Amino acid sequence: MLPNLIDMNRKIRIALLVPWLKSKGGVERTMLRFLRDKKYDIDLYTLYYDRKNTFDDFKKFHISVIGNAGPSGFIRKGVNLFAGLLFSKIKNLKDYDIFLISTAGIAEFTVFRNRHPLTIAFSHTPLRVAHSMYDYYKRNSLKYKIVLPVAVHIYRFFEKLAWKHISYAIVHDDEVKNRLLRYGLIEPDKIYKVGPVTDYTKKTRGKTEKIIFYASRFTPYKRQDLAVDAFINSDLPSLGFKLVMGGFVEDKNYFEKVKAIASSRDDIIIKSNLSEKELRHLYQSCYATLFLAINEDTGFVPLESLAYGKPVISVNEGGPKEFIKDGSNGMLVEATVNAVASALNKISDKKYYSKLKSGAIKSEVYDEKKMMKKFDSAIDNILHREKRRIR
Repeated sequence: MLPNLIDMNRKIRIALLVPWLKSKGGVERTMLRFLRDKKYDIDLYTLYYDRKNTFDDFKKFHISVIGNAGPSGFIRKGVNLFAGLLFSKIKNLKDYDIFLISTAGIAEFTVFRNRHPLTIAFSHTPLRVAHSMYDYYKRNSLKYKIVLPVAVHIYRFFEKLAWKHISYAIVHDDEVKNRLLRYGLIEPDKIYKVGPVTDYTKKTRGKTEKIIFYASRFTPYKRQDLAVDAFINSDLPSLGFKLVMGGFVEDKNYFEKVKAIASSRDDIIIKSNLSEKELRHLYQSCYATLFLAINEDTGFVPLESLAYGKPVISVNEGGPKEFIKDGSNGMLVEATVNAVASALNKISDKKYYSKLKSGAIKSEVYDEKKMMKKFDSAIDNILHREKRRIR
């Protein structure tokens, strides 16, 4: 159905493709917001749906599983996803007004099999292993050092082909927008920024305890091992602080490694698969948060922390640089044990901490309504542009 034939008096029909629903992460939260929006009639398609480990709210909506791309190792997982996107076809795609693809790389390959005149990519980032984290993966594994150069060369060729069939892109922040432009995937006037979002906006704050909290999936590029080493080498243990880390276990081997590093410490607590209740309680009660992920795209954890009025110590990389103001609502540091430990020492000073906490409380945090308003505006703008183009 062409955009100029859309009856604006009815709900806009969207086919939403999400490669997999397998955890309780920022992407899954964002997709739930789209599904809840009463303005659209959305059907969600995925290649893998893990009902046990993702949000229960997905059960309320119509979800079609069109492939089998279950996680089973980095390379194998990528191959399964790639194959599923190339060969899985969405039935009656032409009956939808918009084909919306949620992608952090690879998902856009579905356009080779599923063509629609108005295809929009909600881009969380171009594929990190092929771009922003290529050097990281290559130097950390002999296997990847051999395989990656050839695989990435092939991938980038097909990536550019796929993006030729994508009409527009929607992103959360400037970091991802700049990546799309840097890699030559789409023109700047076809990118719409809707801002980051957290559903924890300005929540009630509980009694502050001596807890440094790091909420994130357990996978090497989140660098929980750096958090442990920095905490041990800081003055905080002697001051009665504890380090609490919790999140979905994406890499079991890495999770066990982090647990082993901290096994002899009573002041380091590691929790897997936090419930929403536990997560909110820790945000409410913690003293400050850590965020040490490598060159993160948007970084929802810092936003959630600021929503609770808690300062963030973050590495000076990626999307968080847009929201964390060094010395105002948090600290931006280099990804070294000494730098993170020094920041932990500095934030233990009550006067300096009060300044950062005040800045965190005053920080603007996008909420669901703001993001969806910008998303709605982007969709309306795109539809009007398409109408003018077709005429």
